[in-house]
Amino acid sequence: MTEEGGGGAKASKKVLAVVTLSHAMQHLFVGLSILFPIMISELNLSYSSFGLIIGISSFIGGMLQIVFSMSSRAVARHILLAIGDFLIFAGGVLTGLARGFIDFLLARNIFSIGVAPQHPMGAAILSDEYDEKTLGRSIGLFFGLAYIGNIVGPVVATLLSVYVGWRGTFLVFSLPPIIIGFLLLSFLRGRKPRHISGVKPSIKSDTMALLSEKSIILILIALAINSGGTDLTIMTTYIPIFLANGVGADTYERGIMYTIGLLGGVIGPVLLGKYSARIGYLKVAVISTSISSVLTYLLIVYRASNLVIAIHLFCLFFMSFSIATLIQSYLLSVTKGYTKDLAVGVYFTTNFIFASIWTSIMGFLLDHFASFTPVLALMGTLGLASSCILITSRKFNIKNV
Repeated sequence: MTEEGGGGAKASKKVLAVVTLSHAMQHLFVGLSILFPIMISELNLSYSSFGLIIGISSFIGGMLQIVFSMSSRAVARHILLAIGDFLIFAGGVLTGLARGFIDFLLARNIFSIGVAPQHPMGAAILSDEYDEKTLGRSIGLFFGLAYIGNIVGPVVATLLSVYVGWRGTFLVFSLPPIIIGFLLLSFLRGRKPRHISGVKPSIKSDTMALLSEKSIILILIALAINSGGTDLTIMTTYIPIFLANGVGADTYERGIMYTIGLLGGVIGPVLLGKYSARIGYLKVAVISTSISSVLTYLLIVYRASNLVIAIHLFCLFFMSFSIATLIQSYLLSVTKGYTKDLAVGVYFTTNFIFASIWTSIMGFLLDHFASFTPVLALMGTLGLASSCILITSRKFNIKNV
């Protein structure tokens, strides 16, 4: 079913394609994290100041997740998605022009605001297009295929940066989002907020209904902890730096290793998203979180660049990148109407706010200890703690999903 109550399987696939393409624009820029070590050096940033920039921008982007979710009651979801793509374009251009801390902070904040509607709006649109049996697969594709941007990003960025530098690379990468923004407005035009033709939903009642479920509260607590553990944001922020400064991989080595790892991040959400509908979203989320935590601990053993790290990262990202897909599939399967928007909005608001805190903490720890060992150990510990809470949340499972 579409937002307007009609449409068949073919139309749903087209919606999935265009929404996923919009989501992929965000992850093209995630792939640019391969350039962070160069940027830190050229912009004269310490790990603490770099972590602070990522933290502040994540916090702002996180707070706006819920704002966009609530705005979908008055503004059509695809319009909010398009606005996000336009802001990603602006943030990318300003990053390429940045000369120091303030410039980079401003650019990163604009980029994070643009990212804010991608997850809640995209997932909510798809939840109206697919039923409970096919939702996990569609959400898995929404994330997994978008994560291809994570793979394309570092490969193209590494090659481009050789010829046009990291600044030119950001400028080039800024072009696709603005094109996709206009594509969204054109392809999904005519869609309207549901309450225009029906009963206006209540934010208060939806929020109370959402937070009355113990399993959802526990999931949010687990998410807050894992935002510093094996969550995608913390991984894509510090793994490239670990490869460069932790094991001494050169530009091409870390490009290859990181790209292979990100390939796992594409395959994992697609496969686990598809099959988790059979055995339970939360059960698979627990397994993914636990395994990714152990794999994070094991990164400590590496002292020099080694291609085995690429296989390690493939397995790590296969599991860790799937966690968001699995938990969101659960939330979307147990909520209805605009509570879906709210559920995903609350999920990512929690994620981004706590990711901002943990990202800053990890940067401070790197500066203080001048070693990745305590950082990786803390990340692994937080992941295991999150896994334990997810196990507890299954006792209050709303449905057997």
